Amino acid sequence: MDRYAEARTIFGAGMEKVRTTKPPKGQKFPPGTRVRIANDLGPTMAHFPSGRSATVEYTYAHAYGGGDCTSYSLDIDGLGSHAWYHERQLTRITKGDI
Repeated sequence: MDRYAEARTIFGAGMEKVRTTKPPKGQKFPPGTRVRIANDLGPTMAHFPSGRSATVEYTYAHAYGGGDCTSYSLDIDGLGSHAWYHERQLTRITKGDI
């Protein structure tokens, strides 16, 4: 199996896990939560989209296991899916924020 096929297999298994299991304990933002990405993500993530609204898709731990339930994949409005944003870079959007 080539490395791209292997990556697709791993990704597919992770998405199936997200679809069929509950988020892990300790995950602050469950899938579907609307969040705002910080304007300043720091120098190591300056190339990531910032200052936008997004919807939480899953955490690394939810999809692939392990204890990292603070790194999130987001569906960013108008841009699509991007990962991995740190929990501290996200703020929940409430109805009062709209």
